[in-house]
Amino acid sequence: MQLYGFLRWARRIIALAVFTGLAYFFIAFSAKATALWSALLGLQIVPGILGIATGGLVTVIIVFLLTLLFGRVYCSLLCPLGIYQDIVYRIGLFLRNKKKRRTRYTKPHNTLRYSILIFVVICVAFSFVVPLVWLDPYGLFGKMATNIGRPLAYIVSGSKYDAWNLAAFLISAVILVALTVTAFFKGRLYCNTICPVGTLLGLISRYSMFRVKIDPGSCTHCQLCSMNCKAFCIDAGTPVIDNSRCVVCLNCVSKCAKGSIRYRFAWTPKKKLPSVPEKKQQSAGTNRRAFLLAAMGTGAGAILLNRFTEKKIINIPKAMPPGAGTLERLKDTCIACHACIAACPAHIIKPAMGAFGWQGFLLPSVSYDNGFCGFDCQKCQEVCPSGALQLMPLEEKKRVKMGVVKLMLENCIVEKYGTDCGACDEHCPVKAVRMTPREGSDKLFPKTTPALCIGCGGCEFICPARPKAIVVIPLSEQRRADAPVIDATINIEVDGFGF
Repeated sequence: MQLYGFLRWARRIIALAVFTGLAYFFIAFSAKATALWSALLGLQIVPGILGIATGGLVTVIIVFLLTLLFGRVYCSLLCPLGIYQDIVYRIGLFLRNKKKRRTRYTKPHNTLRYSILIFVVICVAFSFVVPLVWLDPYGLFGKMATNIGRPLAYIVSGSKYDAWNLAAFLISAVILVALTVTAFFKGRLYCNTICPVGTLLGLISRYSMFRVKIDPGSCTHCQLCSMNCKAFCIDAGTPVIDNSRCVVCLNCVSKCAKGSIRYRFAWTPKKKLPSVPEKKQQSAGTNRRAFLLAAMGTGAGAILLNRFTEKKIINIPKAMPPGAGTLERLKDTCIACHACIAACPAHIIKPAMGAFGWQGFLLPSVSYDNGFCGFDCQKCQEVCPSGALQLMPLEEKKRVKMGVVKLMLENCIVEKYGTDCGACDEHCPVKAVRMTPREGSDKLFPKTTPALCIGCGGCEFICPARPKAIVVIPLSEQRRADAPVIDATINIEVDGFGF
């Protein structure tokens, strides 16, 4: 029993460390901690699946192997949303009276959870990732931490947060309230009913090497295990444990006075017990029927939804972060976890509302209202766990064309008022904008070379004219800009207007 107590506390400490680390990095990102953050994000299963082509296969293998060996330890140790629900449920236990602290076994909602899983799998197979944007536990945690925790942290510190978005804040707040209330009263109901990750890993954990098992011969049906199961998956009357919902918290093991429950090696020949196998056989048959019913009902729906979904958008009002490639690729691989928003030091990456269509709702977009993309910065690429923003060598990133410059000379203060300026020239890292002389005038006027422009937004941000005399036109397909003819590797820092 001492070993189980040690494992229980080890699980709690590791889970708390993972949760605290991820919450801290989303809310108060530190550039010095990028490597640690990337390591934590690199263990999230859904970004790993979507990023298989860009290195996510290792994550998928690790998580699946851990589940096959030890059960749903991912849900207990590495999933930030699952850990958050455990914290909320624990708080709820302290606030309730002793009688109401007891839990009881609830039947699994197999038809619902298998329907959701099959629907999501089919959608992802047809490159339709929208369901994952709203159901992936890591993505939901990232949205809540970035859009609620981060702005509040800036307010408390007295700093201004330029990436604030009211709509994203309200949406994240609704999600947070719904998950918190559910977890307070029902524990991991979301994990074991709606979450596709929980359902997928639950299918594997049914056959894991180590499982929590009850010895029917010594069990007295005292219900202590069932009353302390936060997954509501122990039927003490049978007695049977639904290992597809068990998250290996080991609460039941520590509460069993008779020692009838053990977390042990489970790949052994089954003993022939008349009553228990019959129950299990009936349960397995019910599960198979639920799975087949879900497959028939959701398969057709997912295909029809994908068929009537239009993905190609030529003109977009907002630019995409560097490394996105194309808008279609961004929609196919991004789960809107908002790690890039939290990591961007210039605060120019913000949630897209309608800029990318309904499929791109809340995906990262770039705004040059309060800053521009740093020439030597690729923090967004470094922290992206799914590879939606593909990490590339810095020299290659410096030539990624997010947009193309457009000059409206009639708005320029040099043309309009005869005032010297040149701010756009001074702040273009590739010199796609240059101040050139004009015959018959002693003034210098801006001239653009769109082929060199990388769409960083430095010229648009710094332009003092109203309306802007120079802007970046976003591209739905990022390209490679021509190489500049001069050395343009100087770090640019803007303080005020810079001239």
